[in-house]
Amino acid sequence: MPGGYKHGDTPKRAMVRGTISYLESQGLPVNKSAIFRHFELSRSQGYAALSIPASKRNDPEWEETRGRPSKISEADQLKMENILWDERYENVNLNWTGLAKEAGLTTECNARTLHRTMGTLGYRRCLGCPRSWVHKKTREKRVEYAERMLEMNQQPGAWRFVRFSGELHFGFGLDGKMRLVPRVGEKYCETCREQEPNPAQSWGRDIRRVHCWAAVGYGFKSELVFYDESTSANNPGILSMADYCDKILDKPVKSWLAVGGPESFLLEEDIEAFAHGGASKVNQAQQWKAAHGLRSYFNCLDSPDLSPLDTQWPPHKQWTLPEPLKDWDPDTLRQAVRDAWASVDQERVNMWVDFMPQRLRQVIDSEGRMMPW
Repeated sequence: MPGGYKHGDTPKRAMVRGTISYLESQGLPVNKSAIFRHFELSRSQGYAALSIPASKRNDPEWEETRGRPSKISEADQLKMENILWDERYENVNLNWTGLAKEAGLTTECNARTLHRTMGTLGYRRCLGCPRSWVHKKTREKRVEYAERMLEMNQQPGAWRFVRFSGELHFGFGLDGKMRLVPRVGEKYCETCREQEPNPAQSWGRDIRRVHCWAAVGYGFKSELVFYDESTSANNPGILSMADYCDKILDKPVKSWLAVGGPESFLLEEDIEAFAHGGASKVNQAQQWKAAHGLRSYFNCLDSPDLSPLDTQWPPHKQWTLPEPLKDWDPDTLRQAVRDAWASVDQERVNMWVDFMPQRLRQVIDSEGRMMPW
């Protein structure tokens, strides 16, 4: 078979399906066009990879997952949200089907539809107050992670070598405000939802978005790296592995290595981002790290409270801009993001970096519950 033949390239088809399945399982946005480009498939080839094989069409065990998912009403979503804020369910090993059953849903929805709608089953953290809820299995994983990290880094000074990194997604609304797009588990609890009036909850839909990457550490704050030219409100800003290697690892991170060498810092990466290479041991990102001697590790899934990068934002993760935007071109939006990033308090970052050992002990002592900043 010629090396350039792609239409029947089964391994690539499997990787496309696997990538999309992984993103959906983690409650992350799926940019199919970007995934097709990453695997060097045309649009038609990419969608062909997602189609049902002929051998499966008459298989009663095959589940059709294409097409528009069954709609879940806002009332049903609210019922499920209320359960995920109920402390009585923290020690129950709920799955998506169990959640729907407990909420009394009458509409039949598969687990993937529920996952897309609700985001994550791992945790809830209120954007308006310190309240949180963490699933039993997630708590167990958080405790295991905290114990492992404490074993390696018990002294505060050890954390001064860590640079905490991740993607940041900023949304802009017609009211002149800017927000950091919440993580999938960040919602308003029912008490905060019921408060009237609460302008922080009245955010409409984003009309523009800006996506960038950044890192902080003790005495360290990186420049922002804008990796996506699009400012469409519908663009989820999923970072491709190629862009991560070319625009981030091979530029700012490589320059850090050149200045201090591989022993000068340890990079913490977001395990939820496919581009960082945490889904497999052999990939472009992992190969770059090995070739350049980059010391790195992945953070704990469903644990935004364990990164000082998440401590820097105003209430509700929203800013009121000094003056309404006069235009919506990308340069103006990015400058607004730079201004917000410039306000990040280095002393506050330093404080939380030195507090990491105590914070990990708090996670262990609380049996894996979420810690407020």
